[in-house]
Amino acid sequence: MNSYITTSTDFLNPHEINLSISILNRFKNEISYEVFGGYEDSESNIIYIYPSFKYKNDAEDIVLFKFESNEKIKHSDVLGSILGLSIDRRKIGDILIGEKFTYFFVKREIANFIEINLTKISKHNVILSREEKALDLPKKEFDYKKIIVSSFRLDNLISKVFNLSRSKVKNMINNELVKVNFSVETRSHFELDLGDLVSLRKYGRFKIYDVEGNTRKGNFVVIVRLNK
Repeated sequence: MNSYITTSTDFLNPHEINLSISILNRFKNEISYEVFGGYEDSESNIIYIYPSFKYKNDAEDIVLFKFESNEKIKHSDVLGSILGLSIDRRKIGDILIGEKFTYFFVKREIANFIEINLTKISKHNVILSREEKALDLPKKEFDYKKIIVSSFRLDNLISKVFNLSRSKVKNMINNELVKVNFSVETRSHFELDLGDLVSLRKYGRFKIYDVEGNTRKGNFVVIVRLNK
């Protein structure tokens, strides 16, 4: 890396961030870094890397767009429409669906292209505008579901949460359609724990939010939190 400039990664998930930080910390006498995704509590973040003598990051590599929300436009529609422009997924940060406006973050290097070419989300026309500051962003909303399970096996939890057969879930796990804490997990028998985040492609994701206790038969009463 050039000793006098700040550089940045693409957007990384929390697992990738942790791995990257473990490597960067080996060079803490030479470089400094900042993790940021455009707003507080962002899930996808980039890492700014700069020489230690600079003391602070001096780059702004994230652009925030917004457009008027349409109740028919979902998170997957926004992501799909952007990817449909042949944009690398790693150039796209968080997408926040609000009651009045929908917001999404991208790397600055693709911002002009997005602004010119993203005129439709699904079949709906949209008009993008850039936001200088991340103010009044919609809060993330969740649904909560109580399930009763005999174990914390990955296939068992997914089956209960999404009302799928165990055999179908096992096939999906084998086909690498499941991630646990942002890493692909191919073991159906993998034991989940409190706080683990599970995602199933095309179905959504859930977090093991709480364990309320046990039933008389010894099963577990679990509360899972699902992204809306």
